[in-house]
Amino acid sequence: MFLQDVSEVTIPEALVHTGISMGIVFTVLILISFIIFLLKFVPVLLSGEKKKKAASSGAAPVKTAETPGKAPVSTSSVDNSQIVAVIAAAIAAQMEEETGVKTAADGLVIRSIKKRTFSN
Repeated sequence: MFLQDVSEVTIPEALVHTGISMGIVFTVLILISFIIFLLKFVPVLLSGEKKKKAASSGAAPVKTAETPGKAPVSTSSVDNSQIVAVIAAAIAAQMEEETGVKTAADGLVIRSIKKRTFSN
């Protein structure tokens, strides 16, 4: 059956092979999606084991002292318009240095900002 000529395969046989193949593919895809779903529980399980190790060793977790006057600054609290203004001013200063012509930061249009890494 597997070593038949292509001319000897009928349409119903081809449809059966197609259906079985598609069923296998979709079954594997569903299995993979279920495994990916279960991966979100791995960090919870690993942190539970770390807590058990710390509790069984008897060591108390060390607390760090915080400065009472300063609150931690999160990057999400910085306004994007301030960042764009600083970058526009830096670009205007660089353009003035390169060309000798003063350029107002208000006249610049920044379309994208990309972080560049420099190797020493």
